[in-house]
Amino acid sequence: MEKKVDIAVIGATGLVGSAVLEHLVESNISVGQIYPLASAESDAETVPFGKKHFTVHTLAGFDFSQVQLCFFCVPADVTNDYIDNAIATGCYCIDFSEASRLLPDVPLVVAGVNEADLDNLKGKVVASPDSSMTHLVMLLSPLLELAIIERVNVTLMRSVSEFGRHAIDELSEQSIALFNLKPIKSKHFNKQIAFNVLPHACHSEKGGQGELTTRLEQELQKVLQDDALLMNSSLVQVPVFFGHSMAIQFEFASEIPINKITDVIKKSSHLHLVDQELNSPTATTDAVNQSGVYVGAVRQDPTWPQGINLWAVADNVHQGAAINGVQLAEILVKDYL
Repeated sequence: MEKKVDIAVIGATGLVGSAVLEHLVESNISVGQIYPLASAESDAETVPFGKKHFTVHTLAGFDFSQVQLCFFCVPADVTNDYIDNAIATGCYCIDFSEASRLLPDVPLVVAGVNEADLDNLKGKVVASPDSSMTHLVMLLSPLLELAIIERVNVTLMRSVSEFGRHAIDELSEQSIALFNLKPIKSKHFNKQIAFNVLPHACHSEKGGQGELTTRLEQELQKVLQDDALLMNSSLVQVPVFFGHSMAIQFEFASEIPINKITDVIKKSSHLHLVDQELNSPTATTDAVNQSGVYVGAVRQDPTWPQGINLWAVADNVHQGAAINGVQLAEILVKDYL
């Protein structure tokens, strides 16, 4: 009989927490007791888990000794307040926040890319990268088998769902207000997001563009174990509810024929190539609620013979977070629990 694993999902009423519960149902993990946890505001709410519904309880005061595995689907400040309590009871933790990603003793892992970093795991915490970096790494990893990539130039167009339900509500409310010729109210974003495009620094709770892009470059280098790989990135907030998009230029160390690039993409189990440039995939129509990264408009850079340009989209909540986290949990359960 498979061993039952008791699991806590912190932030169970949020977007990532809800998606984790969804993918746990479909996973290879033999789930015992599920403990959905959230803030006091969500106490006594219920969340679905397959055909069942479980009552949400407050995180404060939870006894982590009741579980062997815990998903932290909450901001870094909440994770920092509680993750040590979970570790102290021997619980393995998967952290989706920024809290653990760049800690030297915590593996930062994308399933199918650097799972070997979990071999001989010494601690109890495994971190999942920023959703955009998860998408980019899934695309980069097979291409790096062709040749050295010296630099990645990328514009990351990020949907509002990366900030949770309140950001989705703000985009929705602003859109309704505009159609009804009513004043726009901005709470989460510093400027109007509806029918607008914002530089990422306009978000009121994040640091400047430089701080963010530096952190993301460090995440990319850590996952791929390549400190020489450079990333020149711009982050853009777009008025899209779900799904991130990327316009990318890869600078290879030598010229690579387009057909070799497309062949690698076609052979990868987690990449989906859309051949026609005029029918390139979009986040909303192709990627939302789907697994993998959708790629289109693969073309030679006309200004740089060693450059390859392409377009890619993926679901930030599911593929960028929950699917990766549950796949990491399957590895932990198989090898450590």
